[in-house]
Amino acid sequence: MRKLIASTCLALSISMPVIGETIRIEEPKVKYHSYESLGCVILLECTTGVERATVNYDYGVLQSEHLNEIKEIITALDNLNVEVYIADEKYFPFNTNGIYKPKYNRFIIRRDLLENRIEFISTLRHEGWHVVQDAMAGGVDNPFIAQVHQDKEIPDVIRMRTSLVYGAAGQNAGIDWETDANWAELQPGKTAKYLKMASVKPLWQQIEPTPMTKEWLIGCGYMPPTDNYKLYSNKKYCKEGGI
Repeated sequence: MRKLIASTCLALSISMPVIGETIRIEEPKVKYHSYESLGCVILLECTTGVERATVNYDYGVLQSEHLNEIKEIITALDNLNVEVYIADEKYFPFNTNGIYKPKYNRFIIRRDLLENRIEFISTLRHEGWHVVQDAMAGGVDNPFIAQVHQDKEIPDVIRMRTSLVYGAAGQNAGIDWETDANWAELQPGKTAKYLKMASVKPLWQQIEPTPMTKEWLIGCGYMPPTDNYKLYSNKKYCKEGGI
């Protein structure tokens, strides 16, 4: 998830063809600017003002300088079968720019960010990095995510800023993942590069996982055991989330 300062899935119309006619299921009534309305989009139940972001989508003149990077990210996400949607601002809680849900392999971004030269590409990189984290945690076919940057790679100022923002919001459990994504969003081209890598072969075979991620990957059988890490005798963490 990306917040306005530090950095923080979706919808389509539901229809059924019946003897040449289309029956449209009425959208749920939700309170806008809430997690209820955001969840409605994530579940593909709210669709008004929601569009799929494709390579050929009109991102607007303000995104022209980042257009190549945007298309690289979208293309890589398509190859990973991860969907990106652009939705009206009314669906988002205040100060929330975007969100990725690994359970559904979808993320959504606020439409009004297209009017900001920096915020849209930053949010796209950030949420795209959560997909990289998803790929690192055994692949995008499971609901887990894992930190990708080694701790020493992340500047202290990024770690401190993220801790302040997410700690104040009561979201301490996600600080490490958000710190990881906040650093990635400041690095042009990095999210696109890692998404491309993840679409070719397992990410942990291409870059060194963090120690905790490596322990989990080996424990759950994604990587062969080493002298330091062994298979888990109890695989419950591989089903309930061990990272």
